[in-house]
Amino acid sequence: MYIEDMKLRFSCFAALAGSAWLAFGQAPEFEVAAIKPADPSATISMNRSANRFTTSNTSLEMLVLWAYDFRGDRVFGKPNWLDSVRYDVVAKAPEETPVMGAIPLMRRMMQSLLATRFKLAAHRETRELPMYVMVVGRTGPKFHLADAAETAVTPRNPFSMTMRGRLNGTQVSTAMLAKVLSDQLGNAVEDQTGLKGVFDFTLQWSPDTETQFRGTEGGGGQAGVSIFAAIQEQLGLKLESRKGPVEVLVIDHIERTPTEN
Repeated sequence: MYIEDMKLRFSCFAALAGSAWLAFGQAPEFEVAAIKPADPSATISMNRSANRFTTSNTSLEMLVLWAYDFRGDRVFGKPNWLDSVRYDVVAKAPEETPVMGAIPLMRRMMQSLLATRFKLAAHRETRELPMYVMVVGRTGPKFHLADAAETAVTPRNPFSMTMRGRLNGTQVSTAMLAKVLSDQLGNAVEDQTGLKGVFDFTLQWSPDTETQFRGTEGGGGQAGVSIFAAIQEQLGLKLESRKGPVEVLVIDHIERTPTEN
């Protein structure tokens, strides 16, 4: 999958792009959507191209996670079959769906589709859960901060990882870094560095079973260096373990079989 870590920008685009629906008090919906049971031998995939959204052999849990932009460990009330039932989805958004902000809008369209076809009812709430806070280490940051307004256009894929144990970032903020760490460590990471601006970095470490970043096979990190030590030694930042308020999604109701197309 891809990293969507500029939520503030996307939310602004989504708010503007979705104004046509909101003006009429309507949630955005796909123009056409077909759902059918998946071939269990098919490749698992999820793709968006222009105003089309398609999935292959995708679990109902994966569809919920994508629709609400949550990790699996932050979703509660899941029935035990949610990850075992799989579907193919072919959906088409209205032609006027803008390119900028399309992903947040399509997530909301998927929420509407799940509510209509699978009778999904869910709500967000805050719970006290284990988390990390990212702060500046005693020696200060070990990267150069630049004013985001004075840099070149932000790259489409600001993060790259060609091998396990090596993460590259280009023109990223500490908030973006915290989001990536949160997604990959399996715990929320809250940016409390207070740092402004963007920076480039390369982070190298020795992956283990608990901090296993997704990437291609083969290691490119430093032997014996944990991700936590690497963040402190190479970036001058520190992850502190705490318990704190974390937003979660609670499934109140969902049906296993969709209504007919």
